[in-house]
Amino acid sequence: MLKKRLILLPVLFFIAACGSNEANKMVDSKDAKVETALQFINGYVDNANKMKDAVEVVAWATANTYASASFKKEVKRIVDEANHLDPEMGLGFDPIFDAQDNPEKAFEFEAFDEKTNYITLKGKDMGDFKLTVKVIEQNGKFLVEGCGMVNVPQENRVKR
Repeated sequence: MLKKRLILLPVLFFIAACGSNEANKMVDSKDAKVETALQFINGYVDNANKMKDAVEVVAWATANTYASASFKKEVKRIVDEANHLDPEMGLGFDPIFDAQDNPEKAFEFEAFDEKTNYITLKGKDMGDFKLTVKVIEQNGKFLVEGCGMVNVPQENRVKR
């Protein structure tokens, strides 16, 4: 009986340790997704703060290493379509912020929905300004797949 307990104890410890590693991987994955979302959007805030010297949205997205190819393609499609429909006004708002205005000091983490993988960020200087970001994994790297109105369905966007 004692021998069975001595064998069972290391087995239980091993099982518990494996479960702990899985939990740590999930937390690390969440943290990495949030960090990717923050790096992406705070880089965009920095660009927007340059005002007249800011890089145009399509050029910025295209050059961004945190954005997926699908994100880049959709930003271009949205802007091109708006410019075609109204060459003078274009879209009239920023598709990445999904608004005309934006926080000037950057964003911080607010929430992560494990079911949908959507991350909610809020403005540091405008706490009521929130933004939905979708991060995916491609080739072992996390990338922004959706942000604001880009690749984020209406029902998942922050209500304005």
